[in-house]
Amino acid sequence: MVNVLSVFVIYPIVVFLVVFLFCKFILQKRKKSIGIASDISTFFLYFSVTNLFSFVFLKEVGWYLVIFSIILATIITYLEWRSKKEIEVIPLLRKIWRLLFLLLCCLYAFLWLFGVIRYVLAYIS
Repeated sequence: MVNVLSVFVIYPIVVFLVVFLFCKFILQKRKKSIGIASDISTFFLYFSVTNLFSFVFLKEVGWYLVIFSIILATIITYLEWRSKKEIEVIPLLRKIWRLLFLLLCCLYAFLWLFGVIRYVLAYIS
């Protein structure tokens, strides 16, 4: 069981694909399946980005990532409040969570690519 969870943390794209295919098979709705898969894989992206960053740069950023997420959620909540005056909690949380998914995916891809290039160059020289 621990091995399966560690694969999900190391490769969050596996979580996304497994959940997407499962939901697509059950729900038969592509858009809803993508939403559910991104919601679930965001949780695993937190851990994988933290581990990948510490592996590549040898620095811990777990708490910085949490603090960044809280600040981002505060800014989005403030902007939502300024535009609508009446905040709907569930759509706001979904918007924040999906934005975090996009940001964490980009950060994960950048760190992965940077780490591969760095270690290939270290191996060559």
